[in-house]
Amino acid sequence: MKMQNKELPGSDLRDSYFDAARKLLNDPANILANIMASMGDGLSIQDRNMRIIFQNQFMIDNFGSHVGDYCYNIYEKRSSACDGCPIIESFRTGLVTKALRTGITKDGLPFRFENIASVLRDEGGEIVAGIELCRIVEEREKAFDALREAMDSLKTTQGQLVRAEKLAGIGQLAAGVAHEINNPAAFILSNLSTIQKYVSEFFNYVESMEKLTANAAKEKLSAQKIQDDILRIINSDDYNYLKNDLPDVIEESLSGLHRIKNIVSSLLSFATSSDSQRCMVNINEEIESALLLIDKEICNKRGRVSKNLGCLPGIFGNPQQLRQMFVNLILNANQAIEPDGIITLSTNVINNNISIEISDTGVGIPESALQNIFNPFFTTQDVGKGVGLGLSIAYRIIESHKGNIDVQSGLGKGTTFTIRLPITPTDNPIE
Repeated sequence: MKMQNKELPGSDLRDSYFDAARKLLNDPANILANIMASMGDGLSIQDRNMRIIFQNQFMIDNFGSHVGDYCYNIYEKRSSACDGCPIIESFRTGLVTKALRTGITKDGLPFRFENIASVLRDEGGEIVAGIELCRIVEEREKAFDALREAMDSLKTTQGQLVRAEKLAGIGQLAAGVAHEINNPAAFILSNLSTIQKYVSEFFNYVESMEKLTANAAKEKLSAQKIQDDILRIINSDDYNYLKNDLPDVIEESLSGLHRIKNIVSSLLSFATSSDSQRCMVNINEEIESALLLIDKEICNKRGRVSKNLGCLPGIFGNPQQLRQMFVNLILNANQAIEPDGIITLSTNVINNNISIEISDTGVGIPESALQNIFNPFFTTQDVGKGVGLGLSIAYRIIESHKGNIDVQSGLGKGTTFTIRLPITPTDNPIE
């Protein structure tokens, strides 16, 4: 079906329209009056005392005709000029002044408007009046208010999701941490039972020696006889076994207690708010702390961690956030590897940056997904195994430390994340 075009006026008629329109230019006052009357914005002119000398039809329709009245009295129901009045500022500077203001209509209703003021000069260049353009933007500002409210709500929701992801991560680590605490706690308990037995045995030996010395005085034994009896006790196999084994048992127990202390300290640091002040941070220590938290997760996969941590300077950063970033990235690597897979952690200094590489021998990431892996809620895992915030949070933490992250991956070849964090000139090496 063909569309029919409307007939256009003939050439002579088109020319007559054009000529009639051009004649308007011969009467500038008339065309100016037509423009001001037909414009969709309010326009008024005030003298230097803020007395209205002209209003266009828009202003008359919305505020009434008030030529001769003072603008602040009519437009804003005040007895004196408004603070921050754009037209007074234009009188002062001679420049165009813009402001977003609130006014009251002739019906007493408040509204927001965009005010654009400029000056009018006489033939000698003196400022004699000011002109104000009033563009009502109430609907636009309502839309902005709704947008700001939505953005605030989105920011709140995002914060809640980040906290939820962090809590989910803590929940995921809880079983492993409990196992890590339970193991040293179990052998400490066993060792304490052994120590209790050893101490009881030592008391028996001491008691035997006390009896020996007491009887020696009564029986008038020679010093040599007493010495031989004591040597027989302290040279016995049982006594020497106790003497040699007890320090090892105590040392083993102390080591277990230190491990429990480190695990609890790392977990508490991971769980606390990340809004703490920044300080000098040892990146290698934060990696070790992250590994301590997720050791059980890696063991469950029968994975192996290979470390090549270089001598690094300290950097100024948030230790909790950096530790969380390492936990997220190492857990991501652990989820990618097959049983007996390897996660390799390397650190060194390159071009005034600390470079951290986290590599895995996992399944790799499809090329089509690489550009999205740092997007919130994007995940290649099965439903129920994650909400896709781990890498997004890591990216945000790296970005907040003025660093950057790069990823290289190939299907069946594994993945390498390379993080670079800047070193400040005043940093000193941390051994």
